[in-house]
Amino acid sequence: MLLSKKTSIKVSREYANLIGHMCYAASKFWNVCNYERQHYKETGIEQYPDWYYQKKTHKEDLWYKQLPSQTAQEVCKLLGKAWKSFYDLKRSGGIETPRPPRFKQESIPITYMQMGIVHERDMGRVRLSLPKALKKYMEETYQIHENFLYLENKIFRGMDQIKQLRIYPPEKGNCKIIVVYEVPDQEELPQNGHELSIDLGLHNLMTCYDSGNGKTFILGRKYLALERYFHKEIARVQAQWYGQQSGKGVKYLATSKYIRKLYKRKHDSVTDYLHKVTRYLTEYCREQGITCVVAGDIRNIRREKDLGHRTNQKFHSLPYNRIYIMLEYKLKRYGIRFIKQPANKKSRLN
Repeated sequence: MLLSKKTSIKVSREYANLIGHMCYAASKFWNVCNYERQHYKETGIEQYPDWYYQKKTHKEDLWYKQLPSQTAQEVCKLLGKAWKSFYDLKRSGGIETPRPPRFKQESIPITYMQMGIVHERDMGRVRLSLPKALKKYMEETYQIHENFLYLENKIFRGMDQIKQLRIYPPEKGNCKIIVVYEVPDQEELPQNGHELSIDLGLHNLMTCYDSGNGKTFILGRKYLALERYFHKEIARVQAQWYGQQSGKGVKYLATSKYIRKLYKRKHDSVTDYLHKVTRYLTEYCREQGITCVVAGDIRNIRREKDLGHRTNQKFHSLPYNRIYIMLEYKLKRYGIRFIKQPANKKSRLN
């Protein structure tokens, strides 16, 4: 089973320069491949270029050679997934007018794959390879003579096998990283008839029923308050900012940095709260000896429904899929089965 951890690492000026150059090269390489996909007929390419074609064709390009080989290939792969999502949405009509993947205006995160990572577990660090072209450029331009990147953090001590390392562009001497690592699969517990049912909702995020003791309890009441607070704060700041821009005669209104920070704070706060709620539920199941959790599957519940502006906003921001994902992998670590029951069917526990 694959898990991920997010943390922040302090880096030196030399390391920040190296990582910053790779993140910049990744954004440029993304734009090259994206342009090729959008204008492949004009550029004389006979067939639509998929990610396999692009990683093979651009091996000698400037931006490709500024990245580790597998990192550059991962850029092609991520772009391919973005275009696949665009075509799927266009075909299914999930969004009325879906937009194709955009060109990157800023540096983007880079992903180191397993082959480019040497995990020194005892020392709590990883060693990352650097491409020859980048090393040569940094030596000639900045007199930086580094053959490898060494990143240290205590989380590396508790990991057996690191699969991926995603590094974000450095900011003020810090780099955010996401580590994807593998843990042994837990064998599923034998079913003992003790089950827990979950009903997802707006005001009560999770209404739970324990079949063993007949207890009903509610989790996640703070979720809607979090959403309401950030929606109000974002609307207030947007009204002020757009009013100022309109007063200055700005034709095309742009979003401010503070508004983007508010959206990020909202996302981080909701994610943190969901992790806490699902972790509590998982520990409850483990302590009570529950072997199966059944949750109502409410996907597509919003389709072709208009319940008014306010209710629509609540429904469309309801993170049910994130809850399913968090519950599934947390329960799986203890060998507890997780089932999504279609909402139109009668619950197994009724």
